[in-house]
Amino acid sequence: MALTAISRQLCKPRNFSSIKRSLTVGKIIYNKDAMPSSNIKSDVPGLSKNVVEIPNQPVGPGAAKNSQYKNPEYFCYDKTSYFEAEVEMLKFRCPQPSTQVYYKPTSQ
Repeated sequence: MALTAISRQLCKPRNFSSIKRSLTVGKIIYNKDAMPSSNIKSDVPGLSKNVVEIPNQPVGPGAAKNSQYKNPEYFCYDKTSYFEAEVEMLKFRCPQPSTQVYYKPTSQ
């Protein structure tokens, strides 16, 4: 009996997230008003040297801006570089749209 239940589970069609994404391509749903252009920051600086510092000398096997391998940044990242970049860019992020409409009382 348990074997037939398992075989039924294996024969069920699966619902993969990639299929869902391909069906919803191009549909953007927001429940917030668009931000006025005066609130958008146009002078966002790049990441600081706390995240990644690219030296002039080779940092890996032949990896420097003036050598054969032109992408030395790959060797300059640390295991905490991603999180430091997240912290630095946090103040420039736009608020995420929400699907939940919170209750706002009209009179108190």
